Amino acid sequence: MRVTVERFQRLHTRGAAALLAARHARDRARDERLPVDYASPDACAPLIEQALAVNGAYGGVALVDGEMAGYQIGEPMLVSPTDMSASFFAPRSMNVWYPAHAAQEGAEYDVYRALYAFVAAHFVEAGYFDHNIFVSASDAAVEEACVSLGFGRLVTAAIRTLDGAPPVSASGTVDVHEASSEDARVIEELAEELLLHHTHSPIFMPYPRESTVGHQAFQSQLLADREANPHFVAYRDGKALGMNTFMAPDWLNELVRPEGTWYLYQGVVSGAARGEGVGRAILRRGLEWARERGYAHVGLHFASANISAARFWLGNGFTPVEHRMSRHVDERIAWAIGSSYVEL
Repeated sequence: MRVTVERFQRLHTRGAAALLAARHARDRARDERLPVDYASPDACAPLIEQALAVNGAYGGVALVDGEMAGYQIGEPMLVSPTDMSASFFAPRSMNVWYPAHAAQEGAEYDVYRALYAFVAAHFVEAGYFDHNIFVSASDAAVEEACVSLGFGRLVTAAIRTLDGAPPVSASGTVDVHEASSEDARVIEELAEELLLHHTHSPIFMPYPRESTVGHQAFQSQLLADREANPHFVAYRDGKALGMNTFMAPDWLNELVRPEGTWYLYQGVVSGAARGEGVGRAILRRGLEWARERGYAHVGLHFASANISAARFWLGNGFTPVEHRMSRHVDERIAWAIGSSYVEL
């Protein structure tokens, strides 16, 4: 297949919206929980306009036989070391968010490879060496195209339906309490234990200590509204053993977020208490809270290399809906480029 690529312009928005709507319809055919509204180009067009409106956004349009066969829009992300997101994103990243790409069915492999080559060249030249593409967990064709370009899974978003899914069984003797602002110190300690767990093999997700203030500020903001952001903490003999924190699902893209979804922000069990049913006891309490308030689903993210987390969440009814595919470009390309060699 011969693919040509030109820069994305606003005049391409309507065609891109049609491609995104068709992609979403295919995703819904594989997972009917996904919202139905985005199978319409009219609903998808504002998402593409938002991507284009970001300062520094740069995209490409793929053409096959003169017809639009795909698009991809990347945007730069600069992260301060004091920001809580410094634990999850490199200081300079190029992100192709979930609505910012699509291709004709059957053409994904060639189209995605050509589009990424076009977009990546622009961002590498600008010094962005960490690249992320957010893809549907059910779209094997797009994921294969990303893998062929050197991407691998870094973070997975997963959803659990509250009614009709197997119940969470809990064993062990723990007391699960809904925390308040008076429990801030306990919550900070458990949250830090989770961040430190992510630094271990094979996850190796950094925890810059400069970001502690950002994490604590966000945690305090959640605790200030207990009704909207409950924290459930498990105790045994007065000792805190684990925690689940819930909040609005703002970090789940709207295309993978079923109606009536709440978000599980933090799930942690202290190392010595793992395998004793503590995590299941906390999760069961949190799901009961969500169900009593009329929510139909709970979503979360976990590091794909977090073996214990993947085993726990997938073993308790959560199913993947999105993967963050990541690639690091060797920084030496910034100076070791071209055919000439200068001997020092």
